[in-house]
Amino acid sequence: MNTSVESQSGRSLTQWVDYIQTLHHREIELSLERVRSVYKRMYPNGLAFKVINIAGTNGKGSTAELIASIYREAGYSVGKFTSPHLVDFNERFNLNGQPVSNQLLLEAFNCVEKHRQDTPITFFEYGTLLAVELFSKAGVDVAVMEIGLGGRLDSVNILEPDAAIVTSISIDHTAWLGNTIEQIAYEKVGIARPGIPLILGLIDAPKNMLDYANEIGAQLSQIGRHFSYTKSKVSDTWDWVGSRQTLKELPLPFQQDGVQLSNCSLALQAIDLLEQWLPVSAVQAHSGIGNAVIEGRCQVISRDPLIVLDVSHNETSVLRLAEFIKSEMVQSTGRVVVVCGMLSDKEIRVSLGQIADQVDAWHLASIENDRGATSDEIAEHVRFVSNKQKNNYSRVELAYDAAISTLTADDCLVVFGSFHIVGDILAHVRKSA
Repeated sequence: MNTSVESQSGRSLTQWVDYIQTLHHREIELSLERVRSVYKRMYPNGLAFKVINIAGTNGKGSTAELIASIYREAGYSVGKFTSPHLVDFNERFNLNGQPVSNQLLLEAFNCVEKHRQDTPITFFEYGTLLAVELFSKAGVDVAVMEIGLGGRLDSVNILEPDAAIVTSISIDHTAWLGNTIEQIAYEKVGIARPGIPLILGLIDAPKNMLDYANEIGAQLSQIGRHFSYTKSKVSDTWDWVGSRQTLKELPLPFQQDGVQLSNCSLALQAIDLLEQWLPVSAVQAHSGIGNAVIEGRCQVISRDPLIVLDVSHNETSVLRLAEFIKSEMVQSTGRVVVVCGMLSDKEIRVSLGQIADQVDAWHLASIENDRGATSDEIAEHVRFVSNKQKNNYSRVELAYDAAISTLTADDCLVVFGSFHIVGDILAHVRKSA
């Protein structure tokens, strides 16, 4: 991170990021009163741009990028807020396809701090307010806002959306969201609003989610019921069928099918339902999908040998990664070697079990923060799902370099388990380039 630019307070960007982690005694505090009070002081008359809020266990970042890319292609000014970042804090705040500059971010820090007064807000709440300030000052036409955790009590939910999306639901973050699909669904659907499109990426949505949407009068739109997609059997294209139009021979989003077709279908449905305010042509939709780029989601950084980076960290997302690797290796006789690190509050054993049958060698790394699992702890979980070779390392860069040294041209290296792991390897690869 470039720290040469300083704000009016004299803090560098790194110092600001460190500072906002000290303002509340908890990293996560699920409530809206405190952050809403600061937001009201900053924007008493609300916002001038359209807002799309996106919740879900998996698929939020991909869906956000697809929406943003299509709107950019249509000529709109677009803000995109996502979390966490992989390498630099600036990545969380994207303006028209690029992370914001240090200078803009420092100015936003000063603005939020002035209005915060003595209100204690968390790191994540501060980030939401930074995004709103950055996008407001830039005069965007639309802001695509990723919900960090849950939905109902996430800080992004202080904003009144023009469309809300729930991409998927699976068991994750149980300490905050609950231990059942129904409990988690209740938190996710809390981003819905009366009369506003609520777009669900679940063919079999939990009953309590559908009941809540109907009770408040949300404009419910469900995949497989109100819109759908079909993958071509003869080419790498697909068709999207909405209630008002059909788009044919679309490019594969991020050059992937499977769950990314579902994510892109949600994006297209949101755009279609906001057509009155933000019209998009079929040609612009095609180009936007083709030009969308996202790091860390089945990201191929090398083909010879195949090296894949993926932030998957729960059962559903690791299963998706396993399916992707299987499809990539269908013509190969090479080995699958993994570099993996995970946070200790994840379902490590269940998640790793989704890919274990494909793995020929494990290189396990500790994550160096309070929530990180050690490589020894991960190895204990691996022991229950795989009898293949295990190697433990104190740092992910050591694991990656060791794994690379074992590869042949036919092998596949998969780096996964956490944003922390993928971010560290992206930085490591860039530094070595």
